[in-house]
Amino acid sequence: MEFTLLDNGIDSLKKTELSIQRFNQLHRPNSYHLLKDAIIYLNHGIEILLKYLLTEQHESLIFKDLRLYLEARKQLKYMSPKENGFGTYLEKNKPTVFDVVEKGKRLETITLTEALHRVECLCDTEITKEFKSSIFLINKYRNDITHHSIKLSEFEEQKFIHDLKMLYINTLDFFSEHISELYVKVDVDRFEVTLEEAEQWQRDMEEFYQERALSDLSED
Repeated sequence: MEFTLLDNGIDSLKKTELSIQRFNQLHRPNSYHLLKDAIIYLNHGIEILLKYLLTEQHESLIFKDLRLYLEARKQLKYMSPKENGFGTYLEKNKPTVFDVVEKGKRLETITLTEALHRVECLCDTEITKEFKSSIFLINKYRNDITHHSIKLSEFEEQKFIHDLKMLYINTLDFFSEHISELYVKVDVDRFEVTLEEAEQWQRDMEEFYQERALSDLSED
């Protein structure tokens, strides 16, 4: 079995597209679970592929605590092979930094939001306000549906479905600039979006980003 970080992220994008396409084919009251799947898969795919971009620079960039990471790398030199479980890529049963326990703590990876900031600042990658807004919005959708619930009117539902498709398109557009042959790997049919829909989406995202910025300032 071979399943890399890139494979993981690509798989989630594939499942996002399949969930949306399947939703469009079924009777809506009985297919809302597919929208839930699309939200969770898209949020996961974005997070994993941002972390993939970071690991292309250095593995340490995906961890919250650099000191713990350095200590884990030191201890790996003296650890025996594992009897079972996952090991280092292509090296059967070899421990990874996730197997090291330092003062009762195991390494934890960063959040989606932190991964976004690190890709932008540490990898010197330009990320538009619109795409940032897309990421914050899908993360909000994911948190709402994972930790509680959502209830939408018919109009809100239509807008939500449109937003989800645009989020997916923007995600593909962004990562295709940084991951070779992304569209081939995802093997996806693009959703059709009119010029008017795209322009309205951009206005909505700019408004969302401004509201979020004001919210952050008020908390400070």
